[in-house]
Amino acid sequence: MKVHINETVNAIVIKLEGEMMLGYEANDFHEAIQSSLENNKKNIIVDMCEVKFISSWGIGILIHGYTTATNAGGSFKLACVPGNINETFKKIKIDSIFQQYNSVEEALKN
Repeated sequence: MKVHINETVNAIVIKLEGEMMLGYEANDFHEAIQSSLENNKKNIIVDMCEVKFISSWGIGILIHGYTTATNAGGSFKLACVPGNINETFKKIKIDSIFQQYNSVEEALKN
């Protein structure tokens, strides 16, 4: 998994690419969230357009990010979640936890 960070005026966009499954790659994701919160960028959008697969470890990473952001008074949104991953979210009943949007632009507006 590759992690790319893009800051906007009122949010940070974390773009994920590849297979979201390996533990050591989670550090980049967690550091991006921590850095965002420390710099008062409390709106976090995770762009998942390029994610091909998600493991239970990847799901745990997202839940941790959601918990960290919301506990700090921020928001945590998912953008462009692929259908197969959204089906996994539905099967394990976490689809209602995350605010989901069709695109990063839509998530930035809301």
